Amino acid sequence: MARQKVRLPFNRFAACYLGACTLAATQAVAQTNAPVPLDGDLSTPYRAEIVASRLQAPWSVVFASDGRIFFSERPGWVRVIEHDRVLPEPALILRDVVASVKMGALGLALDPGFATNHLVYLAYNYDLGKEQYRLRIVRYHEATNHFSQPHTLLEDIPAYRNHTGCRLRFGPDGCLYITTGDANQPPLAQRLDSFAGKILRLQPDGSIPRDNPFAGRTNALGAIWSYGHRNSQGLDFQPGTGALFASEHGPDNGDEINLVIKGENYGWPLIHHRQSKEGLRSPILEFTPSVAPSGVCFYRGTAFPELEGKLLVGCLRGEGILRIGFEGTNPIACDRLLHFKYGRIRDVTEGPDGYIYFTTSQFDPPEGTPRPDYDMILRLVPKSAASTGAVLASEWKGPPPQSQNINPATTNASQLITLYCAPCHGPSLRGGMQRGLLYGHWEFAKDDAGVQQVINKGLADRGMPAFGATLKAEQVTSLLRYIRQNQTTGPEPALESRKPSGFE
Repeated sequence: MARQKVRLPFNRFAACYLGACTLAATQAVAQTNAPVPLDGDLSTPYRAEIVASRLQAPWSVVFASDGRIFFSERPGWVRVIEHDRVLPEPALILRDVVASVKMGALGLALDPGFATNHLVYLAYNYDLGKEQYRLRIVRYHEATNHFSQPHTLLEDIPAYRNHTGCRLRFGPDGCLYITTGDANQPPLAQRLDSFAGKILRLQPDGSIPRDNPFAGRTNALGAIWSYGHRNSQGLDFQPGTGALFASEHGPDNGDEINLVIKGENYGWPLIHHRQSKEGLRSPILEFTPSVAPSGVCFYRGTAFPELEGKLLVGCLRGEGILRIGFEGTNPIACDRLLHFKYGRIRDVTEGPDGYIYFTTSQFDPPEGTPRPDYDMILRLVPKSAASTGAVLASEWKGPPPQSQNINPATTNASQLITLYCAPCHGPSLRGGMQRGLLYGHWEFAKDDAGVQQVINKGLADRGMPAFGATLKAEQVTSLLRYIRQNQTTGPEPALESRKPSGFE
């Protein structure tokens, strides 16, 4: 089905959008299911420039006041761009990182006083042994484009191949905010004695701020700022209000934008999608079908006046950038920029020049498909701006993701797997972020009826969503038939895993 393409001015689009859907207020008792965002465009003519190419899943991009750009790549290093050139030697190579599926070198932040203290903060995954994955937050000192003097602020944060967060962002209060995933153990998100499924808040030295909501409380971790999160990967503070907003990956679609309030419970896994319950906070925006929201930023610059005060959200499965307008802290409009033009977008941020910088994430199994010269850091520059000498980026001319052309009512097993199963269990169910379903014996089902029950009711404590309200009986039967026809007694292939290499 052909996508809709509109080029309405943003204010006119907002009126159309509100006519179709009334958005929830900050106390979201009746949460909103946002319609599929329409494709929009910027009113300022722009060009897309390549800042860096041939990268491997660049996760986070930050800017120093002296003009340098630092960025993390998930396989386990941090690199530097200086004078529009990626330096050949990384600032840091992590020797104990676990870079598997969605784990590796993740969130990166510069200290607010970086210009004088040269302190840098990085989140990365490691293994205690036997796949006991963890997340660690480390502070480094930077000198002459190299990181040294590692100081661990926080570690032993539960992690898993797909649900590990982790975005770092300094707030206007000078504190460091950290997102964590539920480590594929959803009940941990509700436990105040676990760091999993939380947004955390620390002082720059790793100490607990006295005004944290659970500081000093028995049987609760003082670093927790909010809880009940599934897997948040974007954070930013709204100019003017100072309000904190976060993006979050949902189960079986159900992606979220949340207004994050001190001490509040965001419900996972007790509620999700459009569900609500007293005492739990629902998202201010929820997206079904999934857009897979990642990095976010409020636009504060002047190069693109139409973006002032808008929240930009990088989308992986949605392959574009959401533009969300607000009245106060209430969202009033949303459209999608760059849809299908440059692939999966992991991070989006504003540079000191007011240009929009974003990273692609094609080097990203099982969903990402490698492309020539990808991954990249790109930027949008007004056409009226002076030439930077950078190479212009070409829009992707290949076909859109296969899932975009699938009828959700299909009974074709291969198409159902692409649409519902492959993001976790890999293409053809041969393993991805979760184990493959074609090898050996099942852990949670003994027979066909058990498999059908797992598909329909899910496994809430293992992160498996329930599809009973989504899939019809004949679709479940089709999936079961595919599994039976393709089962093998051979060993399951090892999951994708990369150790830092190429810089020794």
